[in-house]
Amino acid sequence: MRFSAQVVWLLWWTVCVAEDCKGPPPRKQTEILSGVWSEQDYPEGTQATYKCRPGYITLGSIIMQCRNGEWVALNPLKTCEKRPCGHPGDTRFGTFQLERGEKFEYGAKVVYTCNEGYQMLGSINFRECESDGWTNDIPICEVVKCLPVTHPENGRLTSSALDLDKEYTFGQVVRFACNSGFMLVGPAEIHCSTNGVWSGESPKCVEISCQKPEIANGNAASLKKTYKENERFQYTCHQGYEYGSKGDAICTASGWTPTPSCKEFLCPSPNIQNGDYTPQSIRYRSGDEITYNCKPGFYPSNREKMATCTKTVWVPQPRCDKRCDFPEIKHGVLHNEYNYRRDFPVSVGKKYYYSCNHDFVTDKKQNGGYIHCTQEGWSPAVPCRRQCLFNYLINGEYPYPAKMYFQGDSVSVNCYAGYSLQNAQTVMTCTEDGWAPAPECLPP
Repeated sequence: MRFSAQVVWLLWWTVCVAEDCKGPPPRKQTEILSGVWSEQDYPEGTQATYKCRPGYITLGSIIMQCRNGEWVALNPLKTCEKRPCGHPGDTRFGTFQLERGEKFEYGAKVVYTCNEGYQMLGSINFRECESDGWTNDIPICEVVKCLPVTHPENGRLTSSALDLDKEYTFGQVVRFACNSGFMLVGPAEIHCSTNGVWSGESPKCVEISCQKPEIANGNAASLKKTYKENERFQYTCHQGYEYGSKGDAICTASGWTPTPSCKEFLCPSPNIQNGDYTPQSIRYRSGDEITYNCKPGFYPSNREKMATCTKTVWVPQPRCDKRCDFPEIKHGVLHNEYNYRRDFPVSVGKKYYYSCNHDFVTDKKQNGGYIHCTQEGWSPAVPCRRQCLFNYLINGEYPYPAKMYFQGDSVSVNCYAGYSLQNAQTVMTCTEDGWAPAPECLPP
């Protein structure tokens, strides 16, 4: 009796709580609702089954049920996902990019491109992921080809290809050379480029020739107007001009070698040490003259004090030389000076023998020697120097045997106790006039 009361209560609750769904189950863009759904109201517990549209898949069935007046998914995790197509496939000598979509799934599109030097067979360069897989075949990339190249007349070619006179592929190079006596007009090599055409037109081999050159300030030695390879062209230059290299040139594939030319004879501005000149100019042509003067103590290399630009050098060479007047030798004499006096002043390099007076010697500590005329004057500057004999010292110690000293030398002395040199000095110096102070120790 108690169980039947519960059943009655449950039936009463169901009748009171249950509510029909208003309208058919929802229709989703990726799903297809199975069956016919035309009624407006559907009782509690009614189920609707869905399947995926083409291009979409799911595992198991997608079911919705009417509960409490609403359509509720029995398994919300089951949805229609885009159907995967897998990898679209690589093409040799090419690449692809995903142009539409983010993964290889329904609706995606990949576009293929060929590497540089390759071209696609056919006009379709894409694949699309549809409900039954990828559309189209994988595109094929083949190497770009260029038409054969023929030998130039009077020339030959070499190629990086294995066989000549056949199609060439991208990157292959053809090099041209001409027979002897001919030269290339055009590129020395061409290559098969990315668009299947050669990078340039094939060159021609034309006979090597040179036209008679126009020479400024010169004349051709021949009346010929055209010269063949290795023929020689001779010419002369006008007065005041010289050959740029030499008096002839040879016709070569690169033109005249060396280039025929005449350049003007020019002298550099003179560099006269210890003198100046007129007129001053930036350049001097052959035949131009200058007049120069020397500083005191220097003398011109020629009496006229003039020089002429002769081709590229000054003649005579303008120069201011050091001259030496007659040497006044203090404490000495120049040998045969009366015979030499008329020669002074003399040029640098001259030398004369001289001798020194008693108690005087040369810089080499001899009685006589040579005095030389140099750019700085007479050498030695002091021809005769005093020599001082240290052989006594009044009231002091002196060396035994005696010692000889020369002008400029100094010596320390020892006086007896209570004595000293003049002005309390302790050193004597050999001077031009002898010892200073005198070799005498004085009492205080």
